Amino acid sequence: MLGIVSGVIAGVPGRLINAWQYKKGLTDKKYGQRAASLFLPNGKVNTEEGRVIGSIVNHANISLTGIIFTYLLAATGRDKAVIKGVGVSTVAWLVIYGLTSRLKITVGSKKLRAPLYSFFDHVTLGGLCGYIAAKLGHDSLFPDKEVEEGEKLPLIGAAEDPSERDGYLH
Repeated sequence: MLGIVSGVIAGVPGRLINAWQYKKGLTDKKYGQRAASLFLPNGKVNTEEGRVIGSIVNHANISLTGIIFTYLLAATGRDKAVIKGVGVSTVAWLVIYGLTSRLKITVGSKKLRAPLYSFFDHVTLGGLCGYIAAKLGHDSLFPDKEVEEGEKLPLIGAAEDPSERDGYLH
């Protein structure tokens, strides 16, 4: 849940910035349009159905990024969370904006600076996601120095002895 909440909250400024960039003509595609183009023909992207599908795909994407990032923090600790978030979002940008365009999965932008603006949006998402997850997450989720070893929750909820398992993920 922490990853989903962090990703969705952190995604709001990026979407607002992207909408402003689109309105100013700095980019020719909004994130929802790019996301909808994964499932719909180009002519259907700007329909009401296209906007709904684009929003669902975009929110799923930022939620997944938040989940991946939260697991990274759970494995490595909260130190430098903003930098780690920028790293995760940079990889997401490379895959989503770069790879999908190269493979002709989505329609690439005709604006030369659009990838640069998108990179800025993704770095903003990652940095905010890092900050939010580190602040909202309970101390027991992260292997930080100030938390006692017995108070930490394992990354994967399995007891040492299988007979000690209580059926819940910790």
